[in-house]
Amino acid sequence: MIHLVLTSLPPAIERFPLLRLLFTLGLLASAGANAAELYAGMAVGGNASPDVTVVSRSNDRASICDEYINPRTPSIPSCNAPGRGAGDGWLAPFGGSEGFSAEAELGYRFSPRFRAAAVYAYNATRFEQTVSSTDASGADFDKISNELSVGEETLGTAISHELFLTAYRDWPNASRWTPWAGAGVGIAWARKDFSWVWARSANPADITTGAGQPNVDEIRRNLAGTVSTGRATLKDRMTGVLVAAGIDRALTESLTLGLKLQWKSFDDFESDAYQGVLLRSHAPNLRLDGGEPVQAWSRTQDTSRASLMLSLRYALP
Repeated sequence: MIHLVLTSLPPAIERFPLLRLLFTLGLLASAGANAAELYAGMAVGGNASPDVTVVSRSNDRASICDEYINPRTPSIPSCNAPGRGAGDGWLAPFGGSEGFSAEAELGYRFSPRFRAAAVYAYNATRFEQTVSSTDASGADFDKISNELSVGEETLGTAISHELFLTAYRDWPNASRWTPWAGAGVGIAWARKDFSWVWARSANPADITTGAGQPNVDEIRRNLAGTVSTGRATLKDRMTGVLVAAGIDRALTESLTLGLKLQWKSFDDFESDAYQGVLLRSHAPNLRLDGGEPVQAWSRTQDTSRASLMLSLRYALP
């Protein structure tokens, strides 16, 4: 029977419960081995993201409920009802893109076959794409389908700072090349640069909003040529998983060079509320007194990423 007494763990392992568990499993797998070591590593390379569809919604009301556009808004019952923005929404489909990835890790080797590490990762993917807004629903349908001369959204750079706990399995052999595989769990603090421009036709005859209202001509004159625009940094914190594989070559007894292929997938990204700069060419609220501010939320399910990196690992004395 094997008895393990964990009396003096390295400080980095002592602070993280998952690392303590990995450490214990490693000792069980390598009882009697002498290869235990603490190591530090780094990796740099590139990443690739698949297509990303940003799904957005807002708590805007129909344009006849905008007091800047329709002075009679307070007298319209539906413009004072609860449930602002219910059923509204639109999509922005962006193509896949590439970017830069870097990692730093502190790990512990339990045996020639097993090791674990805490890994910090930085990833920046430059989309820099502008696309037309699509698939509107609710009050946004008329805007996009009938009245907008421009309806565009731009996804700039997506950046994430990540912390993962990863376990590895090495396959040492008679050569100096060692293949390996790994898996881990972690958390990411992500942000995306996002902007938009929605501009209505300058010709009141192209505007369909206001039908049935007693001041329909006034509404269409006020609405024609208006612009809704803004820029925001969308942020979220997500949990994720990774799988990785690679091959290492020992350069010296302490230094190892490697090539790493890695795939990560995270929970859905969903931003907090954000506001634009202009809503129909005025401040982003529905009332002349500044009441009923209009906010939006954006989300995407497309949060996976592949990366290929060159790595260096150094066994600490």
